Amino acid sequence: MTTAKPRADAVEATAEPVAVEEVREEVPECGVPHYLPALTHIRCQRDQQDPDRAPGTPDHQHRHQDGDALYQW
Repeated sequence: MTTAKPRADAVEATAEPVAVEEVREEVPECGVPHYLPALTHIRCQRDQQDPDRAPGTPDHQHRHQDGDALYQW
């Protein structure tokens, strides 16, 4: 009879995705709705703009991906 112990690197590998998700939660999504009335339920999934950007700098191109469908506005 043998007793198996979990490897230390296996435990660390399972902890990494949690850390990545925590970092992702710190940066909120843009959330701007699509401008077409039929697509107002579609919201931008990109990170919010940097509030320290120079005045007059255009907004980023808003994006939302749902499966194979990619919406840009």
